[in-house]
Amino acid sequence: MDTIIQVENGDALTALRTLLRKLLENNVVEALYVPLQIDSSAIIPALVTDPDRLANANPLAPVMPINSARAVSALTGKHVPARLGVVLRSCEIRALIELVKLQQATLDGVTLIGVDCLGTFELSDYYEKKQEAPMNLDAFLNSAKDGIQAEFEGLNLRPACQMCVQPEPQQADIHVHLLGVDTSQGIPVRIKDEIGVALEMPIITDEESNSRKAVVDRLVASRTQARERELAAMRNRMVSNGGMAGLFATCIRCHNCMTACPICYCKTCLFKTVAFDHTPEHYLNAAQNKGALRMLGDNLLFHLTRLNHMSTSCVSCGMCTSACPSDIPVGTIFSAVGAQTQAAFGYFPGRDVNEPLPLITFQADEWIEIGEAR
Repeated sequence: MDTIIQVENGDALTALRTLLRKLLENNVVEALYVPLQIDSSAIIPALVTDPDRLANANPLAPVMPINSARAVSALTGKHVPARLGVVLRSCEIRALIELVKLQQATLDGVTLIGVDCLGTFELSDYYEKKQEAPMNLDAFLNSAKDGIQAEFEGLNLRPACQMCVQPEPQQADIHVHLLGVDTSQGIPVRIKDEIGVALEMPIITDEESNSRKAVVDRLVASRTQARERELAAMRNRMVSNGGMAGLFATCIRCHNCMTACPICYCKTCLFKTVAFDHTPEHYLNAAQNKGALRMLGDNLLFHLTRLNHMSTSCVSCGMCTSACPSDIPVGTIFSAVGAQTQAAFGYFPGRDVNEPLPLITFQADEWIEIGEAR
């Protein structure tokens, strides 16, 4: 059903907090996973059971401390101990759906609350600017209304957000509309009928739906162009100037990208075992055979193995790039490869929880088009 959240005095954030509070107070959920603002700037993902604590909830904060699919995986595993509501961005919902397919999370008993994503800034840059001047939330929401790229004190959105082509959350039980909306007048919400009834929300036709669609289409078209341009440039870099080895030449093997990635879920990773702790003789023999040997030389193998494991499920959230201390565009590299592998299988990660994962699903007629025997 379509409904609307009433906004008083143009305060959209308070209106959203009221909606979240009603979910707890009406016992629709027993706990809410939502970003909390703990002081004037710091945003922390938190699990909330006390409705009064939602006075500090800030689902509009334009930062992603983590891709929260990882947190929801930890909260659910294969079963949910309580009715859980989770406030997520589009890329987080898509990553969560992939984790469900990989049996690392479940949606049973989970209410997905998706908010149109205006994009996010790098965490450290945002905090630094926030210390200098408070963020003008109205200006940020107005950029969503007009479908233009958001800015804050001269900061640009994270690279992944600048080329995100799915700013609207899919598969959400509650979808809060911000794009193309004058939030000072009210916030349209598409909500499951049973939840709307439990919250006693009126059915209201969204009169701005066509104008919002035009805004979303314009924003997606602009970002699609940016994405195609960036991925094409990255593919050119992959085959020139040292290729993939050159791209990862400054990698310090900190594994931050793997830790930040919502799709990398192995409890024990091969690259954190003794598998690559070679004997001194191994290094010496390899150096004698090649004339020179990079120390330590397993960086490229690490990244290529990750690409092999999860490129079909990469949702292009860009958290790997944000986590890299060497400023390697890991996310763009993975998106460039992921887009090709996903296209080869006709697969879009996070599109449908019932859509099988290509690499763990056998189809008798796959690859016939490239000459594989029947």
